Amino acid sequence: MTSSATFGFINAFKPPGPSSAAFGNWVKHVCGAEAVGHWGTLDPTACGVLVLAVGKATKLLPLLPHARKKYVFELVVGERTDTGDAKGVIVERTPVSEGWASALASVASSLVGSVTQIPPMHSAVKIGGQPLYRLARKGQHVPRAPRAVEIFELRVIAHEERTARLLIVCEAGTYVRVVCEELGRRLGLPARMGALLRIASGPFELRDSVTPQTIATDLDSCITSPLTVLANPRVELDERGAWRFAHGNEVQLAPDICSNGPLGPFDSQESAPEVLVTRDGALVGCGVLVARGGTKLLAPTRVFAEH
Repeated sequence: MTSSATFGFINAFKPPGPSSAAFGNWVKHVCGAEAVGHWGTLDPTACGVLVLAVGKATKLLPLLPHARKKYVFELVVGERTDTGDAKGVIVERTPVSEGWASALASVASSLVGSVTQIPPMHSAVKIGGQPLYRLARKGQHVPRAPRAVEIFELRVIAHEERTARLLIVCEAGTYVRVVCEELGRRLGLPARMGALLRIASGPFELRDSVTPQTIATDLDSCITSPLTVLANPRVELDERGAWRFAHGNEVQLAPDICSNGPLGPFDSQESAPEVLVTRDGALVGCGVLVARGGTKLLAPTRVFAEH
């Protein structure tokens, strides 16, 4: 029932250099897909896991869980830039004493938990419809509302004379650049972020990511079925039911599916997540449960099958 066009997720390794949008456009060209979307972004200088949705799978991006992200990053002390990372202009520089790293582990531990961050001016957050980085390029500085984010783990891996390497596990939306500046503030030093590597985004991990070369030469092996990632409840329809569903029609479900079957805990429209609808194990689309005259029906919300 599903389209023969490329459809699914790619756990891509984005190299440093291109923006997430530029890298996604390149993958779109390679795939010959009608659309490619990315789940979160990486700055051009950053590298690592960038989750892409190809073709009609872009409709499934909202169903991916609000996930934890995991990074290994470089902390540079003794200097601060206007962007918080290496590509900015240095605005402060100070000498660094030899003992600075001895306090780093305890300072890092003090940031674990709920913290408040102000989005940096050089970020994609929009205010008044304008990304902050565009305003920053014009020399404008505008007030930004602070945001609460959760840091689940922050620990030191290694350190050298003026740099340290750390691992962070954090909530999506956490700015590692801001974490670096806060680490410096608590150490009494200016600081910025150096290299940044994302090693996990939700269930997608660096060890399973595919390089641009593999995407270009063996695309089929790079596609991950959404059914292996999404945890939503599932319903398998027969041929007639799948045909009706694929044509945008509500489908009546057998009583056992809505009681003892996979939808048992989700038979209230108010609390129900979207249901993954399959035929012969292939994804046909997504739907929600509705009740009409005491009958439970499955109404399409997203359809992927060819009509």
